[in-house]
Amino acid sequence: MTLPPLDPLLAEQIALVAQNPVPVLVLDGHERVRYANHAARELSADASIDPTGSILWERFPDLIGSALQREYARVLREQVSVRFDEYQHTTDRWLHVLAYPVQDGLIATLRDVTHERRTADAVRRSEQTLRLAQQSARIGTFSRDLRLGVSEWSDQLFHMLGLEPGSIDPNVADRNSARGFIHPDDRAMVRAIWKRAIISGQTETVRHRVIRTDGEERIFDANVFTVHDQHDEPERVVGTVRDVTDELRAERERVQLESQMQQAQKLESLGILAGGIAHDFNNLLVGILGNASLALLDLSADSPTRHSVAEIEQAAQRAAELTRQLLAYAGKGRFVVEPVDCSQVVREMTALLRTAVSRNAQVNLSLAEALPAVEADITQLRQVVMNLITNASDALPESGGMIFIHTGQQELDASNLEECVPGTDAVPGHYVFVEVRDDGNGMDMATRARIFDPFFTTKFTGRGLGLAATLGIMRGHRGAIRVYSEPGKGTSIKLCFPISEQSVRPPVAALATPWIGEGEVLIVDDEPSVRAVTRALLRRRGFAVTDTESGADAIEMVRAKPDRFQLVLLDLTMPGMSGEETFRELRRSAPGIKIILMSGYNEQEVTRLFVGRGLAAFLQKPFRAEELDGAVQRVLAAG
Repeated sequence: MTLPPLDPLLAEQIALVAQNPVPVLVLDGHERVRYANHAARELSADASIDPTGSILWERFPDLIGSALQREYARVLREQVSVRFDEYQHTTDRWLHVLAYPVQDGLIATLRDVTHERRTADAVRRSEQTLRLAQQSARIGTFSRDLRLGVSEWSDQLFHMLGLEPGSIDPNVADRNSARGFIHPDDRAMVRAIWKRAIISGQTETVRHRVIRTDGEERIFDANVFTVHDQHDEPERVVGTVRDVTDELRAERERVQLESQMQQAQKLESLGILAGGIAHDFNNLLVGILGNASLALLDLSADSPTRHSVAEIEQAAQRAAELTRQLLAYAGKGRFVVEPVDCSQVVREMTALLRTAVSRNAQVNLSLAEALPAVEADITQLRQVVMNLITNASDALPESGGMIFIHTGQQELDASNLEECVPGTDAVPGHYVFVEVRDDGNGMDMATRARIFDPFFTTKFTGRGLGLAATLGIMRGHRGAIRVYSEPGKGTSIKLCFPISEQSVRPPVAALATPWIGEGEVLIVDDEPSVRAVTRALLRRRGFAVTDTESGADAIEMVRAKPDRFQLVLLDLTMPGMSGEETFRELRRSAPGIKIILMSGYNEQEVTRLFVGRGLAAFLQKPFRAEELDGAVQRVLAAG
């Protein structure tokens, strides 16, 4: 079919593109090819055949179903130009198509943009990877053109400041290193770092605070460096920003946890040492106190040696008090546990407390009424209160001051316990507290960190075990200690005891003495001096006494004759078969046998192990004749 001639002007224009590397097609209004340059012919089904006069879609099958085929009629009908990129699956390439109307037809250019598209896709993927990497690492980037004053932020930097990407113009908010977000106190420092980076040409690092749009304060680490032009003149400032707030918080928590673990390990090690010393020392003191008691019983009132023996007994009692402090520090001094009212205990100590403070000090009591009971050793409770009062008095200036004693109850959660002195087994729950506060000199952080160390003191030589013993006592009671102190603002120490489910018991009237016993008593203790003095004291009360150093021997004797012994005095800590094992076997062999447990210390778990298992009484070492008499008399009187 012969096509009409081309318009001369159009023919001249077409001649100019004959050798153009971009494929050019001229079509008439009936989908026929009027002209195809050399590059276009390369796209046809057969480049050796001139496509002129052919139906476009027959000679160029790759364009069937293409956007050009769909848009062909609209270009002619509406006389509009169209432009689009289209992917050809058969040739795995992208074509950029431009079609515009001319003289009863249209001209279409088909430019291969595969390389550009793939390059753009690679750049886009790279940018996406960079954005994801920045987001994952919480790293933002920024740049500022020093000549044009134009700033750019990465999406992650927007997020780090609490903004949606592009929600504000960085050039408005970033007149000088995002000073609109940098903490006011840090802006001068950041400006100085920028200037130094520009002048030195080196990478500079700065840590500063920022205030996000939601008001949260965060900490950023920024690296800033300068890009120079070909004349080595500063052109741009580029940098990275990393949010290190969570890292710093985690590091502080890690250091705090390590410190708590070290403190707990130190306390545990020293506690084991103190407990071991106290155990052996107590056995020696049993012999000293017991023999002193025996000597006093044999001496007449006008004996010239009676005073010396009484002095020996008093010295042994002071040594026993030191041993109790060692046991308290070891957390193993919890012996006579009962429900007590902390306010009542402090109230009964009022007269004693006022004599323990300096002459110019005033004591102010604020004691809550009807407090829940706590399970505590009342003697140790008095000791820790006295320790705190004595320390508060020593902290006051010579001119005097106020000491406040306050009791009450409160809830302690996990965060509260984290602020308490480490080394106890306190758990979240309801607590009764005894707080001693003074308006003295207070303590700095270094002093506060050491006040519970054994023999650490800011006072005169020879003191310093009081607070260490206090920590041990609180550890034994599963309590908590919280210390508040600042130089010049006084000190407050709060002792928190877990609330008991039991109620305070009424006092029990003491049994009348003297008395005389009968029957046979078995003493089981690995320390010869303890057996000797206990044997002598019991014989003076009329008992027949058998003793052994071995739990196994005691069990054999009881098995051989279960009704032989009225009473067994059993040491808790012995080599070989322990007191606990011996107790269990004795009760199995003679279920009705009465057993008094003797020990210088007893951990809470072991004490609870005997509850409900027939333990008749507990006798704390070292003991005097009167204490041994009282324990034996009460057990036998109970039937």
